[in-house]
Amino acid sequence: MNFYLTLNGKGQVGYLPFEELENMPGDIRYMLSCPLPLTAIKVIEDRLGKRKALTAWAKGLQDNSVNKKILAVIKGLGWDLPPLEWREISNYSDVRKRTRTIDRGNIEIEQAFNKFVLGRQLSAADFQELSHELKTEKQTLVKLAHANVELGYAQWVPSVSRHGQGWQCQRCGEREVEEWPSLYGNAATCRSCESIGATTSLEVLYRDQRLLVDEASEVIFQPHWNLTEAQKSASDQVLNFIQDPLSKKALLWAACGAGKTEVCFPSAAWALKQGKTVLFAAPRQDVIHDVAPRIVRDFPGQPCQVLSGRALMKFQSGPMVLATTHQVLKFWRAFDVIFLDEMDAFPYRGNSALEWGLKNALREGGKILYLTATPSEEGLKAVQNGTMQLIRLPARHHRCALPVPKWERTCHSLVPDQNTDVWASQAELLRKDGPVLVFVPKISWIDPWVKSFQQRFPNWCVDGSYSADHHRSTKIEKLQQGKYDLFVSTTILERGITLSGIQVIVLAADHPLYDERALVQMAGRVGRTKECPQGNVIFISKRKTSSMATAIQWIKEQNRLALALGLIDG
Repeated sequence: MNFYLTLNGKGQVGYLPFEELENMPGDIRYMLSCPLPLTAIKVIEDRLGKRKALTAWAKGLQDNSVNKKILAVIKGLGWDLPPLEWREISNYSDVRKRTRTIDRGNIEIEQAFNKFVLGRQLSAADFQELSHELKTEKQTLVKLAHANVELGYAQWVPSVSRHGQGWQCQRCGEREVEEWPSLYGNAATCRSCESIGATTSLEVLYRDQRLLVDEASEVIFQPHWNLTEAQKSASDQVLNFIQDPLSKKALLWAACGAGKTEVCFPSAAWALKQGKTVLFAAPRQDVIHDVAPRIVRDFPGQPCQVLSGRALMKFQSGPMVLATTHQVLKFWRAFDVIFLDEMDAFPYRGNSALEWGLKNALREGGKILYLTATPSEEGLKAVQNGTMQLIRLPARHHRCALPVPKWERTCHSLVPDQNTDVWASQAELLRKDGPVLVFVPKISWIDPWVKSFQQRFPNWCVDGSYSADHHRSTKIEKLQQGKYDLFVSTTILERGITLSGIQVIVLAADHPLYDERALVQMAGRVGRTKECPQGNVIFISKRKTSSMATAIQWIKEQNRLALALGLIDG
């Protein structure tokens, strides 16, 4: 999206994303003949800003000296542009009689646009997608957006802008970008956030600065569960944190399956009743779509935006948002309270772009609560140095201890199609207690292991999945319904999913991919429900790694703490 450089009657520089006369502000006197990227216009403004009192040039408008000086500045930049000239707005002399008549299209489109863009950052691709959803022209929405900019409700910013001697993406903060030559000198492309749409220095972001809500509204909170003693204690601490004006960050360290998400619901309800905006974020879309029906159930009638890569509706409205951390990059200063689940999970963990996006989605004075069963080293250090509050939830709701993994050393190969009978016998034994979930460290292992188990157990329902599996959602739904006897998976199922009665085998548990956090999470799939509070977790490997030892230690420590507090039965 390019902009036309303009001059008003006072000699002030501006820009417009359209050239239709009837849509212009009444004080525009001159417009440059060729539109330019906003980044280029910012360079021009910077050069002009070094001159003294630009508005004092207004008297030069009479003989076009100001216009000529600006053209000289552009020429001096050495850009490969066609000949430029100023177009005089013919009816400028009649400006006092002109009525601004920006064509906003149908009033319903204007209302829908302003409802869907609150607190958001829109790229050119987002404008195109929203125009399809609203069944209108993209340019119509661009005009509505610019009207908001002129009213001070929003701003245009280059998608990738100059930062010192380099560049920085304005959507994700990434500075390691690809630089390339363009008609306007060097340009840059950000690859860090391209999964939600490409961003370059020649494109712009529309950044809406309005709140998702402008007043408090009635909030119906009807939880379909009673908090346990452990959950009530944690929930009260979360609410105290949300209400404390001095605390900014807190960590909720919970046992896998302890119900940490529901523990946050009373605080979310309180915040919404105060007219605040709430975000539940998680790195993985499976977690988002697992939490969504629970929010709908416990907050009946409450508008909730559910945003992920597979969400059908990309533009929604409401003060509560449930989104993957990639989708959070599309918001700016929008939320008073952020609950981030699984702070240590891929792709959020170690991703500075997603962390930057989350922090910039928070309003000034807002709060972030990190939720996890496996806190990161950074999180634990923040707790130790006093910059982050710690809240513990060491027990599950059914008062049973967490299943502690057992390690089985093997001398046999764990490569698919070799020694299948050895591991098939182990799976057959576990199947007596419930369906078996087999974790493997490589996508290439999925299909061979599925076929091996199918041959060994022809009467069993056996399948598998991985991140790029097109049938992943359907398979996971069937898995949750208990329709499989055995299911082979990569780490896509290590978090955020409850499977009643499931038993877990981790093949090649000593693989470098499996750190202590992944192993704790995989073990945490077992014994999560009241109906099946116990189960088996088997780590199978040739050696016992420090990650395996730490994972077992963490699980035992949660059990010791819960027992000491009287939160589980001995």
